[in-house]
Amino acid sequence: MTTAPTARRILALSAGLSTPSSTRMLADQLSRESAAALGAGGGEVVVETVELREYAHDITDALLTRFPSERLARVIEQVRAADAVIAVTPVFNVGPSGLFKMFFDALDMELWKGRPLLLGATAGTARHSLAIDYAIRPMFGYLKSEVVPTVVFAASADFGADTEGQADEQPLAVRVRRAASELATMVRARTGEVAAAAEASADGGEVGPTAGESDGVATTDTAGGGSGLDPEFADFVPMGTLLGKG
Repeated sequence: MTTAPTARRILALSAGLSTPSSTRMLADQLSRESAAALGAGGGEVVVETVELREYAHDITDALLTRFPSERLARVIEQVRAADAVIAVTPVFNVGPSGLFKMFFDALDMELWKGRPLLLGATAGTARHSLAIDYAIRPMFGYLKSEVVPTVVFAASADFGADTEGQADEQPLAVRVRRAASELATMVRARTGEVAAAAEASADGGEVGPTAGESDGVATTDTAGGGSGLDPEFADFVPMGTLLGKG
């Protein structure tokens, strides 16, 4: 009997410090286009948005005590349940806002490993656009997140502010759609791998051992002279033997 597919979940994290904020506006655009791209093939998509400024005290307390408050713990569970995360920050002094960085410092690193993530950043002028590649993307490389190739930077002019010559040559909507499409592709690939593994497990119980293994124990490789080594290492000599201690 087939079961109905579960809804895919997108969590948007906005580190804007004001209301309204261009950071939240960009987060909403990215969320809307990502949900549309992910739901294009059918299936429900749930989008949740978290304004990090509303958790500023909770984040600070978590950094000081290493224990999240009940409110922050709910956000952590939202991250854990998300199929993809959209993270958007304003750029200050050629880097992300302190609030943005503190949030990721307060959470367990393993939470981000392999998680599809779309990055966005905002600033007053396009002069800050390189910050997203030099100061923000490397942080998520360290966290081992799967960052989509296209990151979206938006200056004030991209939202219609009267700043002649400061808007990106390519319209913001085009960049947003491209990034959203990449995120949707990444999520489908990831959930497809999980589904295939689950189906294999359901059909045959536990996944059988791979070649050269039996119940977790490596079998002897006859081509390696019974040493259990690959053929190219068949002539390997232990260091103890080389030092005359064998």
